[in-house]
Amino acid sequence: MKLLILSNRYYFAGLLAVSLLGGISSYFLIESIINRDFNQKLLAEKKQLIYELHKYDDLLDNLYLNIGDRISLQKQNHDPKIKTYIKDTILFNFYEQKEQSFRQITFSDQVKGDYYKITISKSLISSKDLIQVVTEIVALITFLFFITILLLNNVISKKIWKPFYHTITIITNLNIAKPQPLSFRRTKILEFNELNSTVEVMMIQMEKDYKNLKEYIENTSHEIQTPIAIIKNKIEILMQDKNLLEGQLTTLNQIHEYAGRISKLKENISLLSKIDNNQFIHTIEIPITDYLKKRIDDVKELIIIKNINTTLHFKKNPVIRINETLAYLLFSNLLSNAIKHNTNKGEMVIEITDYFLSIKNTGKPLDINPEDLFGRFKKSGKKPDSTGLGLSLVHSIASYYNFPISYTNKNTWHTIVLNFHSNIYPSKYI
Repeated sequence: MKLLILSNRYYFAGLLAVSLLGGISSYFLIESIINRDFNQKLLAEKKQLIYELHKYDDLLDNLYLNIGDRISLQKQNHDPKIKTYIKDTILFNFYEQKEQSFRQITFSDQVKGDYYKITISKSLISSKDLIQVVTEIVALITFLFFITILLLNNVISKKIWKPFYHTITIITNLNIAKPQPLSFRRTKILEFNELNSTVEVMMIQMEKDYKNLKEYIENTSHEIQTPIAIIKNKIEILMQDKNLLEGQLTTLNQIHEYAGRISKLKENISLLSKIDNNQFIHTIEIPITDYLKKRIDDVKELIIIKNINTTLHFKKNPVIRINETLAYLLFSNLLSNAIKHNTNKGEMVIEITDYFLSIKNTGKPLDINPEDLFGRFKKSGKKPDSTGLGLSLVHSIASYYNFPISYTNKNTWHTIVLNFHSNIYPSKYI
């Protein structure tokens, strides 16, 4: 999730909470103010009514007073001693022909020697309308404020974070194998300038380390290859000596075998290092089915020697973009693994669909976790001709091109599935 989206979510949640709290508080505050104002008017009208009832003799017969909206005088047989109280009530409006809200004050008093329960009611229609209008205005202003803040925050954030995204773009496009001068933008924001300076120092150090590591691997590889070649040559010469005993020949043969293994190990480690250092940049389009058929032809003699029954299910011929060297290593190692670890007169099933390659082969059950086979120097069983780097090399190539790969073992069947859906060359098939 982008930082701008996340920050906007927090702003949205915060403003929404404040807006709801403010809106509800405003509603009750306005209602409280209006009720207090009504209470004051009702108390004033109570005093006015009592004054007029005591002053005018015929007022009880002619209650045409400019007091409240409704006045009710109920004669009592005795003093009810009603303490003045104010409340909201619902009364029927004969003019509107419907029930409406009223604010009502109730009290008792003695007029002309008689006791009365008196109520004065004032309609709350106008106040309810006022509250509704004020609430709608507040809600509209809050909404406009809300939208304005979000839009301004979005525009301002994009402008402020523009140098940061420029830095990210430079880092993303950086190729350590072909370093180029970094061109970060100077900004008025101290943190971004510090970030750019730190990244620049890190990249200089990384380029230096990469160069030193590359030279070390190349020099080591070259220096090791020469003595290994000499050792193997000397062994071959010694093995031609007819005076050697059988035990000596066996020992020389083992030395020759281990020298070859060291040579192969050196090559694999060098390849793994080059993959990790992103040295295989150039890619080509490879039709997987056609390419795999060629690799199967390369190992046909090995298949015949072990008498492996091979079944091919080539349903599609998808095209992927991959470095040619890495493609050869990837598919050759997958086939080599399925043959090397197979049994005599075993089975091998290869399937290619739109989105994955599956290679199944029979073999001995694993004595380690299947997931560990992709680690370096991990292997099942004791095979002197195995370096333990074959599947590690396959996994490194698959990870390099974002190909999910899995290894499963069920009884005597071993299955490797290589998914290449994310690398399919724009829905292209041959």
